[in-house]
Amino acid sequence: MTLSSWIPFSVGDLLYIIVVLYLLRKLISFRFPLRWSSTLKVLGLMALFIFIFHVQWGYNYHKTPIAVTLNIKADYSTSDLVGYTHKLIEETNTLHGHLSESDSTALVVPYSKDEIFDIAVHTIRKTHPYPVASIKGSLLSFPLSYMGYGGYLNPFTLEAQVNTLQPKVRLLTTSVHEIAHQLGYAAEEEANYIAIQAAVLSEDPYMQYAGHSLALQYCLSEVRKRDAKQYKAMVASLQQGVMAQFQEIAAFWTSYQNPFEPLFKKSYDSYLKANNQTEGIKSYNLVVGLLLNGTLNK
Repeated sequence: MTLSSWIPFSVGDLLYIIVVLYLLRKLISFRFPLRWSSTLKVLGLMALFIFIFHVQWGYNYHKTPIAVTLNIKADYSTSDLVGYTHKLIEETNTLHGHLSESDSTALVVPYSKDEIFDIAVHTIRKTHPYPVASIKGSLLSFPLSYMGYGGYLNPFTLEAQVNTLQPKVRLLTTSVHEIAHQLGYAAEEEANYIAIQAAVLSEDPYMQYAGHSLALQYCLSEVRKRDAKQYKAMVASLQQGVMAQFQEIAAFWTSYQNPFEPLFKKSYDSYLKANNQTEGIKSYNLVVGLLLNGTLNK
């Protein structure tokens, strides 16, 4: 993380671009059948990348889960979920009312990208040691949007890469989420929990709102699965501006939907399952159990 942190642009993204261009060049000049020496070279490179991945980052997938180390139960009742979600609605509505010029419009975050990164670093340092900041706007934000990704941690350069095209209210929490990965929280629900916890406790009111609204979005999703009637009532109790915020975020991702997005999601789901996250892409939603039974709900 220290080697590339001083470079202003994303080294990891640049490396990926070079590798992709190289592979495309090789593919264009490909001749079948592949010689045995060439096959060994390809297999050797693949083995090298896998080895570096696990040494640099992959071992974090095999750490003791945060639920075990913090003694947080994973399961919860529907009544507990409903009660916690009502609490989040009240807090999110209140924060929106304090920060927005209008109760009926989405909150406008008045920060630049670099200011958001600075706030994210300051936010995470309130709850976790983060000695060297290495968070960057991804050079691949445009393709990441079409892939449906808000950001990622480059496992080779350990840079936190963030899709800077997404709405700023999510750019705030995504930045902290990717920093949480840098700190060794590999599981997606754990990075979500660390990000939401830090955001809610942040000194910055916009980061507080971003954290509450993200937690609320996950909880509402779980309520909808368990009790459709309660879900409708909860949505009706949302301040119009909060609902507009959710619609703004959904509209952004909808604008980038394409026929290949499910393939990207499926490949990432397989990647997570291959790295000790049995729930795959659904693991993001497991944050609800951590939130309900963790310190934020005490």
